[in-house]
Amino acid sequence: MKKIITGILLTGVLAVQAQKNELIVKADIKDMKAGEWVYSRKMSDDRWDSVKTEQGGFQLKIGIPPGEGNIYMLRIGKTYEENKALILYFDAGQILMKGDGPQFKDIKLSGSPYVQDYNAYNDFIQKQPQLAGRKELYAKANDAYKKGDTLLLAQLRPRLEEVDSLQGAFSRQWVDAHPQSAISAYVLYSQLRFKLNLSEQGAILDKLSPAARNNALAAQIQHSIETDKLTGIGRTALDFTQADTAGRPVALKDFRGKYVLVDFWASWCHPCRQENPNVVKAFAAYKDRNFTVLGVSLDQPNGREKWLKAIYEDHLTWTQVSDLKFWNNAVAKQYDIQSIPANLLIGPDGKIIAKDLHGDELEKKLAEVIAASQPAGNGGHFILKGSVAGKEGEKLYLYYPIGDPKYITDSCIVRDGKFLFSGTITEPTVASLFGKRDAGDKGQPDYKELVLEPVEMEIELRTNDLKHSIVKGSHAQDELEMLEKQKMPIEEEMKPLSDKYARENEAYMAAVKGKKDEKVLDSMKEVAAALHAQFEPYFSRMQQITYAFIASHPDSYVGAYLMRYYVSGMPLDSARAFYNGFSKAVKESSYGKTLATEIRKIEAGSPGSVAKDFTAKEINGQAFSLSAFKGKSCVLIDFWASWCVPCRHSNPHLIELFHKYHQKGFEVVGVSDDDGKPEAWRKAVEKDGVGIWHNVLRGLDWEKIRKGEPNENDISEKFGIHSLPTKILIDRNGLIIGRYGEGREDEALLDKKLQEIFL
Repeated sequence: MKKIITGILLTGVLAVQAQKNELIVKADIKDMKAGEWVYSRKMSDDRWDSVKTEQGGFQLKIGIPPGEGNIYMLRIGKTYEENKALILYFDAGQILMKGDGPQFKDIKLSGSPYVQDYNAYNDFIQKQPQLAGRKELYAKANDAYKKGDTLLLAQLRPRLEEVDSLQGAFSRQWVDAHPQSAISAYVLYSQLRFKLNLSEQGAILDKLSPAARNNALAAQIQHSIETDKLTGIGRTALDFTQADTAGRPVALKDFRGKYVLVDFWASWCHPCRQENPNVVKAFAAYKDRNFTVLGVSLDQPNGREKWLKAIYEDHLTWTQVSDLKFWNNAVAKQYDIQSIPANLLIGPDGKIIAKDLHGDELEKKLAEVIAASQPAGNGGHFILKGSVAGKEGEKLYLYYPIGDPKYITDSCIVRDGKFLFSGTITEPTVASLFGKRDAGDKGQPDYKELVLEPVEMEIELRTNDLKHSIVKGSHAQDELEMLEKQKMPIEEEMKPLSDKYARENEAYMAAVKGKKDEKVLDSMKEVAAALHAQFEPYFSRMQQITYAFIASHPDSYVGAYLMRYYVSGMPLDSARAFYNGFSKAVKESSYGKTLATEIRKIEAGSPGSVAKDFTAKEINGQAFSLSAFKGKSCVLIDFWASWCVPCRHSNPHLIELFHKYHQKGFEVVGVSDDDGKPEAWRKAVEKDGVGIWHNVLRGLDWEKIRKGEPNENDISEKFGIHSLPTKILIDRNGLIIGRYGEGREDEALLDKKLQEIFL
């Protein structure tokens, strides 16, 4: 609302006599130019009054009936700028503002008795030596906030909290000494309201004189006390209805039977937007456990687009409602919401469980009430909290499965050196914690593999060395670390070779980027392959340690998790024996079910089983089916890839076998794991001279894998192939009679088998 408030302006003299129900504000400011607009409004209202300045000041008149004294904002211009805004207590009477400028800088106030008390309170606070440097501290903090300097804010926070606490104590002291002053109600409302509970506020209010309580601020505190009797913890939540983003009516009672967080926020509220990630995290963790969020926005009448945009940007995927009436939002007034962010946690019975839960408090309360009411057997809610130095304001990421093939990638910001993750899992689950999205590599120092359990766990991280951090509270994690400790001496022995191999790989990548000659690149690959072969004795020793752990820990989810990496390379009988050794609970876990599936696939590709048919396009584009050979030829399916050095090494011997037995009915089908690099496949086929037999791609489809959809065209999956090279020998009747890996012993066994068939 814009209206010009007129009056006669005389320098230094208030020419208009204030009436009983009005306030006259007269400003005498040297450098103020004529023609600017000065706006005023109650802080609890979105309507502005306005007046034009004269040369050297302005004068405005505001109607304030008895009992309506309140906090007002006075602002020069429509946008906030330093020295152009004041927040003051206004009541009926007179206020004289005098200053040398610029604008409101160092303004002096005089006038009605409450103005004198307002000055007295500010003087009292400013004279306290414990609060020295307060203004500079706030300015520094505001500047850091504008720049997004979270590290500086974290450093300033202890002093800010100390100053806030001291100012609260001195404010309480001043109020106790001035029970006759309306400014005591102002101080109670503006400085102490969020530091004291309603019972304490009521006790202070009762000590004030009737005159001191005759204003809107005291009435608001009394209203809050009375409203709390209806909306306090333990009370049944008052029902309400507001329109959602599509204009449909939504009532609180619609959510009866669920845990509901009624979240009061607004797109313009910076603290709300900072808190939103915590609400998003809570929603993700508990939305499948009878919990939801109902957002109530205090956006302004013209703020619909900003409201919708903030919902999208902050990923607020729950129900959102608003009447777009700013602080006059009907639900906010019904629940006496005086500041945001604010929230109410309501139980399935409709009773209010808690109020104003933020950050860790929200997480802990949800874990407490939902976990207690919904025990989840071996699964349930986990909390991973910890501390880390040197990462203030940075993000940490946690990646973990919630059921094949679904995964969660959660993140949180380190604040005050601390962080917290939470979520719901169905069983002990192996997760990855890392400091950068591209650090998901077990060999990197900014990466930690850990086992989550449905309990509260703690972890202390070292800066840029997540790998060596210690997790406490998880029995499964203790098992994993015990196993890693047993392997550590072997890893130390292997380190010189690992370092040398890493250097060769780095040199090879540099050569690729430098577009070195192909012969040079091939030579470098040969060197790297020779080094890789030297790892085998170390890998074998560590493998035996893992096998011993699996055999001796039948109840271990870690054992089932680790076995997944070995099962495809095990003889079928060994895989069955290990699996059968697990307890019923482990067999029924997701890891156990994965093992059972893998064993069935291996069975399908092992001697004694009928080979599954497949059809694929050959390298020349012609259609090819395995069934074309049934009754005619003995077929060897060679699972390989252009990037697999042992595969390529076996090709010369396989070519010899092909020439030796082809005329007698021996066929070879090469199935390459090069779906993502078909040109590399074609090049390798030509270079190695294996185009003399049938060549197809395996049919890998990453999009289907990501969606968890079956892929009937994946040839490797039909035969349970998860390590290369692997060779499957099929007789003329389509029965699998041999399965061979990369070792020399397996190569000799293949030679012997072919001799039995053809000689």
